[in-house]
Amino acid sequence: MAERLRQDDRRRQLIGIGLEILATKPIHALSVDEVAARAGISRGLLFHYFATKQDYYAAVVRAAARRLLTAAQAGPEVAPDRQLRSTVAAYVGFVVRHREPYLAFFRGGAGADPQIQAIYEEVRDALTDRALAATGLPASPVTRLAVRGWWSLVESLAVDHSGERAPAVASEALVSYAVDALPGLLAGLDRLTAPAI
Repeated sequence: MAERLRQDDRRRQLIGIGLEILATKPIHALSVDEVAARAGISRGLLFHYFATKQDYYAAVVRAAARRLLTAAQAGPEVAPDRQLRSTVAAYVGFVVRHREPYLAFFRGGAGADPQIQAIYEEVRDALTDRALAATGLPASPVTRLAVRGWWSLVESLAVDHSGERAPAVASEALVSYAVDALPGLLAGLDRLTAPAI
């Protein structure tokens, strides 16, 4: 028989189980029956805490997003001119250490479900805000567009670096390459604001 937990504690337990399972499986393979069995509760009781299966999935992905954002930040001791490099290094390190769960949470089905896609976009917005703050760039719509695009590059580099497509590149070299690419992307921003011909 399952231990009686307060509602918040049970929700945290169920989300934690989901995070453990999704460390090795894509989100569409997550079974609420397996989650309930691991928690020692009935499937019906799981739906007392989460209205639908999709709400449960979204809660698990949101928890994964919080872990990513906690990990991918420069510490308060990092000098201002090293903030961006430190943030990118922390992000790349997270993806390298947690490649399969990262792909399961943020690429496995993100486009198929609006709730999951919204969480992914919130992560990208938060990372964009960190890059803007670290560089002192103005948060204009065009600058945000360019920095969000740059984060797509950083993500792709980190995922490929951590997987089978990775050439023999050190993580530090990859971080330097990504950070050094940002000024070049920003140098052409005036082209994005030029009037259409």
